[in-house]
Amino acid sequence: MVGILGPTGVGKTAVAVELACLWGTRVISCDSMQIYRGFPVLTNQPSAEERAAVRHELIDFADPLRGFSAVEYAALAQPLIAEDLQVHGRALLVGGTGLYMRAALAPLAARPRGDEQLRSELEARAAAGEGPALHAELAVLDPVAAGSIDPRNLRRVVRALEAVLVSQQPWSGRGDLWRPRYYHPTLIVGLVRERSELHRYIEKRAERLVRGGAVEEVHRFRDAYGRETTRPGASGIRSAIGYREIWRYLEGEQTLEATVQEVAAATRRYARRQLTWLRKVEGAVIIDVQGKQPEHVAREIAGLACAYENHRELT
Repeated sequence: MVGILGPTGVGKTAVAVELACLWGTRVISCDSMQIYRGFPVLTNQPSAEERAAVRHELIDFADPLRGFSAVEYAALAQPLIAEDLQVHGRALLVGGTGLYMRAALAPLAARPRGDEQLRSELEARAAAGEGPALHAELAVLDPVAAGSIDPRNLRRVVRALEAVLVSQQPWSGRGDLWRPRYYHPTLIVGLVRERSELHRYIEKRAERLVRGGAVEEVHRFRDAYGRETTRPGASGIRSAIGYREIWRYLEGEQTLEATVQEVAAATRRYARRQLTWLRKVEGAVIIDVQGKQPEHVAREIAGLACAYENHRELT
């Protein structure tokens, strides 16, 4: 079992396609936003060419208005992983959502039961512009969690505050996240590249996202469900990077160029959080992809996987 993690813009999809072609397997996507249907540009889903080259799972299927938890994702991913291991002897899980990958690959200590009414109230407050107040409340109850969550990421603020209020325990106390007991022998590979180069890729991606169709996707969504229902900050696609920024553009609050810059800045912040997660993953093998072609990185991972399997057989 191989899981490939890394920040947005590092080139995970291109490497995954090459590796899947080498192994004759499919790619099981591990991205909390690419699951939502109707937003291939906003969520940077694999291109038509990439999807034609190899089969991709868990992309473009979920109701964009509905929240989707790591537990729900794991329930879908685990049977696909088991099937690929049985048929091919290998499975490939690829994406930037560390918690989803963690939940799919190993048992995760149960979170406290949610409170739907409380969550709805918190989401309503977030939609009404009370995000800073919610983050301030979280900072009082769980300073560690508040310090690790961007105040603009209202979905995470709401999720953490709900968990703290329901359990009366710190949301940040998830010690099981970094001590996995994998269901299957697992090699985690983290892809990284030089920071200035990563930022250049992110800026190009923001430009492509805003000018390449994401504005039209958000506009269609607003037309279909109504302005109030589709306000940013709530569950589902409404918490995606780029959604809030494009919403503000459609509201006439900023120019298209300012929207590109804000999307790039939000993506850089998210990439930093992804790298922080990656650094905490015990036993992850880090590959610097700077100056390497995707096919070369894929062969490097294939070699690592072979060495890992041989080592396990010897021990």
